[in-house]
Amino acid sequence: LIPNSDTYNPVPGVMAGVPSARNYDGGFTSKLMAKDLDLAMASASGVGFKCPMGSEALDIYRKLCDEGCEFKDFSCAFRHFYTGKDEK
Repeated sequence: LIPNSDTYNPVPGVMAGVPSARNYDGGFTSKLMAKDLDLAMASASGVGFKCPMGSEALDIYRKLCDEGCEFKDFSCAFRHFYTGKDEK
């Protein structure tokens, strides 16, 4: 299960003790998320199932890895969508 934002908030400054509070260090890495999504998409394809949201998620995590975030927690994807000012 992927933790929800009440227990594993991806926004820096909202919660202590989570990867977003540590510059996304620690936790489940984006590289591992990309690997798991790749396996899931290969399985879906193998049975003829189309999964557009899964494909989009895989593209996001591949891009994050290409940009040097492969060892950052998967919640760093928050930055892919939000580049606003201080979230506090």
